[in-house]
Amino acid sequence: MLDAVTIVGASLAGFWAAETLRRDGCDGRVVLIGEEPHAPYDRPPLSKQFLKADWEEDRLSLRRSGFEELEVDWRLGARASSLDPDAREIGLEDGRSVAYGGLVIATGSLPRSLPGVPVLEGMHELRSLSDARALRADLARASRLGVIGAGFIGMEVAASARELGLEVTVVEALPPVLLRGLGSERGEWARGRFHDRGVALRC
Repeated sequence: MLDAVTIVGASLAGFWAAETLRRDGCDGRVVLIGEEPHAPYDRPPLSKQFLKADWEEDRLSLRRSGFEELEVDWRLGARASSLDPDAREIGLEDGRSVAYGGLVIATGSLPRSLPGVPVLEGMHELRSLSDARALRADLARASRLGVIGAGFIGMEVAASARELGLEVTVVEALPPVLLRGLGSERGEWARGRFHDRGVALRC
């Protein structure tokens, strides 16, 4: 077993890597680097229960009993910016570096932005808790919402906004909604269900 493991990414995969290391008997140093300042939390409710204000932030934690017993060296609010495999170091954006024995890269993905479009008031991406806070605040005072992208997150946001009473239009480049997740036939079925619930679809 390695005596020191560094995990880059403090979301679900990174958190479970730390949990698994401890469960499987790793008693060495575990460093967990995360760009966000928050302890690991569950992302799926951001587009549903949290967005509708059914849940507050305390229900999002991935460990209701607390994180202390994992004995992890948390580096939250620290963005990893480089990897030096020869020196076995992770460089952080603030100029510091973190040495590693073993390394887990669990950084996840980022939403794609529309090219050439400036960030405008009322325009949001949804990946992080901070994103969800801002979107939730705007939805509370809005009457209409446009959603670009009919994947799972886009359609969950659309459904949540309809439950909040907003007019919702979804724009999608592919023919049905949820094509990559459900396939063509089920995507067309889902399209009908969303249409019946008042979501305007532009596929």
